[in-house]
Amino acid sequence: MTKPFDIIRPSSEAVVKPAEPITLKVTRVLRGDPFGPYVLSPQLATTVNVALALDQPLLVTGEPGCGKTALAWAVAAQLGCRVLEFHTKSTSTARDLLYQVDSLRRFHDASTGDAGAKDAGKYLAYRALGEAIRSPTTTVVLIDEIDKAPRDFPNDLLNELDQMEFSVPDVEPPLRFRATAKHFILITSNSERRLPMPFLRRCVYAHVEFPDAETLAKIVDLHCDAPAKSFAALAVRRFLELRATDGLVKIPATGELIAWVRVLQRIGIDETQLAATPMAEIPALETVIKMIDDLRTVRAS
Repeated sequence: MTKPFDIIRPSSEAVVKPAEPITLKVTRVLRGDPFGPYVLSPQLATTVNVALALDQPLLVTGEPGCGKTALAWAVAAQLGCRVLEFHTKSTSTARDLLYQVDSLRRFHDASTGDAGAKDAGKYLAYRALGEAIRSPTTTVVLIDEIDKAPRDFPNDLLNELDQMEFSVPDVEPPLRFRATAKHFILITSNSERRLPMPFLRRCVYAHVEFPDAETLAKIVDLHCDAPAKSFAALAVRRFLELRATDGLVKIPATGELIAWVRVLQRIGIDETQLAATPMAEIPALETVIKMIDDLRTVRAS
């Protein structure tokens, strides 16, 4: 009999421990969730479970602020494990995701006559994927905004992602590690550039769609000190009107909605004021509009 994908469940059915068909070795939680509650849709929960079942990385795209990064903590909360983060830069290399050797500190120590500088192991630090592979317990590895990396970065990780093993040739004798526990690898992209086909072949893919009004109201309720349902619904309606303004370059996303509602609460805007205010005079507009051209477009609407 085929077992359902029920390791990760939608927000309304969240569980603490992973269920079949994957057995995960989880023993402790080492850090808190910086993002707060996450509204996990059934479709996205299913895709996460497919990635877990296939033991493949999950590549997630979507507009900035839609919750791609926060998904790592939502999954970790249900699996009961920690998140290991790697925030990609334009200078990142595949090795940076595994480990780093502090060559500058080693050079300084060598120049001062420190005999310990001969041992490269003293200057070795493991990064997100390397730390996960070495970990005896399950982790969630977040590789954030991979599209920022140089062109060869994704392809240089193919073997490590396939085999979940890596070596450190910088020390004597060289070190080699292979994963002994299952890990969930979440890779986010803002789609600023196309990723290599061999890399895409090794990933499960999900696109986070912008939520509908009902889901947005639920998100506001969870993140904004439970405002009145009528106020949350009104804020969402005005926010969607703002998003629909013709000519916006940077369309505000879910993250801006949460920040905007928090500001409205802080400055004491009530439903009557929010409903009656013209779009060009919406309070705290700078919370949701982040470009001068967009600000002029909204104020001219």
